[in-house]
Amino acid sequence: MHSNRALLDLDHLPGVFPHGVARASELVSLGLSGRSIRNRCLPRGPWQRLQSDVVLLTDAPPTRAQRLKAALRVTSPEAVVTGREAMWLNGMPVTPLGAIHLVVPDHVRGRADGSVTVERTIRMPDPLYRRGFPTAPLARATVDACRRTPSAGEIRVLVSEAVHRGGVPLSLLHEELARGPSAGTTLLRRVLAEIDRKVRSAGARIAAELVDLAGLPQPTWTARLSTVHDVHLAVVDAWWDNVGLAWDADIHRPWAPRPGLLASTRAARLTAAGIVAVRTEPPRVRDDTAAVVEELRGAYRLASARPRPEVIVS
Repeated sequence: MHSNRALLDLDHLPGVFPHGVARASELVSLGLSGRSIRNRCLPRGPWQRLQSDVVLLTDAPPTRAQRLKAALRVTSPEAVVTGREAMWLNGMPVTPLGAIHLVVPDHVRGRADGSVTVERTIRMPDPLYRRGFPTAPLARATVDACRRTPSAGEIRVLVSEAVHRGGVPLSLLHEELARGPSAGTTLLRRVLAEIDRKVRSAGARIAAELVDLAGLPQPTWTARLSTVHDVHLAVVDAWWDNVGLAWDADIHRPWAPRPGLLASTRAARLTAAGIVAVRTEPPRVRDDTAAVVEELRGAYRLASARPRPEVIVS
């Protein structure tokens, strides 16, 4: 029986496999013997093993991409990179920490050997291909990375990178957190709660400044409105009781503003009760202050010219 061994150019073999990473079984199929592979992976040899059946066809220290490739070679083709490595693939300057984190469908066997963690999930992310690797979207990757990070300070860094550098809305992190497993999320929930409090405080301060700039009297903040028959209408951010003016700007939840249809339905319900209702998108509160001030002034004048609606505030 003839072997392919004589036909192999071992010096050029790394170029045959992406990132120079091959399974030992693939090398055997090309004609190399198991003994030859083992010998070339000995200390000071030209190759090295990254996993039990995965060989790096160089003696140079493996790159991050090569370690990723090796991790993907030992599990299902359906595997997707998540966690810190996926954040890095999505362009975040995140350093490696611990095992490479992969997720696979629930029917695939999991694995955890110190260098690779293969987590089974019923909620596979739709992969993006970054640098040739199937990669979880940044919000999912960030939540998965935080689940395996033991330091609140490091979690703050990861969240900050995703939000400020990666453009991930806080609302998306909240959604991922709500939809995913609860294990390992205590610190992340605490960090997000801290961020939420700061965002709410900043939003309330800016809203109060806009009211002052508009020259309006101080409203009742966070007012519950109902009809005289005790039918609930809404909880609005600001309420001028003397004229029946309501202002909504999602001050207390700017990371998750109400969807357009819900906001429109809510405004229509207030209008039907005779209330002059002003709706301001959260970004405009911060970035379009002059226009918002004029809108509040105009709405206050309009409300002042109308009979006060029969509304109870609590």
